[in-house]
Amino acid sequence: ISIKSTTGNDLTATEKATLISNLAPFTVASITPVIVDPQTTRLILNVSFKFDSSRTTETQASLISKVNSDLQTYNTNTLSKFDSAFRHSKITGIIDDADPSITSNITTLTLSHNLAPTLNTATNYTIQLNNAFYNPHSGHNASSGGILSSTGFKVSGNTTNAQFFDDDGEGNIRRYYVVSGVRQYQDSTAGTINYSTGEIKINSVNITSIENVDGAASTIIRLTAIPDSSDIIPVRNQILEIDFVNTTINGTVDTTAVGDTSAGAT
Repeated sequence: ISIKSTTGNDLTATEKATLISNLAPFTVASITPVIVDPQTTRLILNVSFKFDSSRTTETQASLISKVNSDLQTYNTNTLSKFDSAFRHSKITGIIDDADPSITSNITTLTLSHNLAPTLNTATNYTIQLNNAFYNPHSGHNASSGGILSSTGFKVSGNTTNAQFFDDDGEGNIRRYYVVSGVRQYQDSTAGTINYSTGEIKINSVNITSIENVDGAASTIIRLTAIPDSSDIIPVRNQILEIDFVNTTINGTVDTTAVGDTSAGAT
């Protein structure tokens, strides 16, 4: 049994135990109920829309606010619940319809998962995002870190350098730190990534501390990956939510629509 609470927080151990106790009179001998936390997969959007300035008195900032508000409504009413898929065409339609002056948009997305590691203990981690990752050929983007990235953390044996995860485009997760802008790989086989199934496996690693995330102290490491499809389908107890902290929304004047072809129009 997986339950999403109205507060957005996972149930406490006490609440889970109480529910199991309350369910006991209704279960049969061959069934043992177990309550597990929902798995939340966050979607980071990069939205760029164009608008016809001759058709509106809205400013660029107010149009961005309108788009953000409509995406918030979609996130609350359609996503953030079990069995609710993210449809790219639906999102682009919501953005276009946010204001009559918006003429078009290009919207891309990245998958995000918050990993809460066990500190000071060597631990393996498996993350199931349940959607294929982008990997058009073996070794794709290996020199620049593949399609997987993470926020920083420190490990036992090297508590000086903040480390990060990426992939080599061949199914291997790598762990590295940065010196003078250059990645120094400490472990080139730190885990595996299955591009077809969306599974991330991190081999046993002793994480001692976590770097700030989004400019604040954190208890999680954020893993991000580029999906193969712009439609994201949740599986079992997976819930999709838009990450508005890291989503970016930009608007520019559609110079074609207003008859101005100058490159500097904004």
